[in-house]
Amino acid sequence: PNPPKLRRVWSVRTRAARVFALAARTGASDRRTQVPRAIRRSSVLLGVALSAVLIGGVGIAQASDNTLRGTLNTYAPKIVKDENAVRNGLIGYPKGKVRPLVRALNHEVGDLHKLRSKLGHEHASSARGRKAKADIIRGLSLIANAYGALRKDVQAAHGGPVAKSKVNAAVKTDKKGRSKLLAGLNLLR
Repeated sequence: PNPPKLRRVWSVRTRAARVFALAARTGASDRRTQVPRAIRRSSVLLGVALSAVLIGGVGIAQASDNTLRGTLNTYAPKIVKDENAVRNGLIGYPKGKVRPLVRALNHEVGDLHKLRSKLGHEHASSARGRKAKADIIRGLSLIANAYGALRKDVQAAHGGPVAKSKVNAAVKTDKKGRSKLLAGLNLLR
């Protein structure tokens, strides 16, 4: 019933092969319409060209957005490690351990600036990618500024308590930065 060639085409599991196999199974009279051949050919060529343009544009935008994701994924373990060091430094600070906190804040601020700089040199071609990049860069800047201010306040206190207003200002800036960062990351999903 089915020629051997058609079985081979049908056995391929890609979507394109299924479409080609379906076209091979339909009769010639089913495929033809009353539309002249020149119009059918030009409409097919136009459809192929349009799909190539659309697929090409999406591919390029996706590639640029993937570059942003790749950069973020490269820096993610470093930033998580820095965040844990800052958390441990904050735990040790009331016990008089100032240097681990200052060192952790220095390292965290440096890594945030490096990531911000690296993202600033990359280009997103989709509007969603550009908005995400802008939000992420703004969020990273706010977080780095908050940590930098906290570091300066801790150093100025010389192991003593930091003024509550300065800590609250740093926390407020940090929260604002984290909300911008999360908004940008959600756009890149």
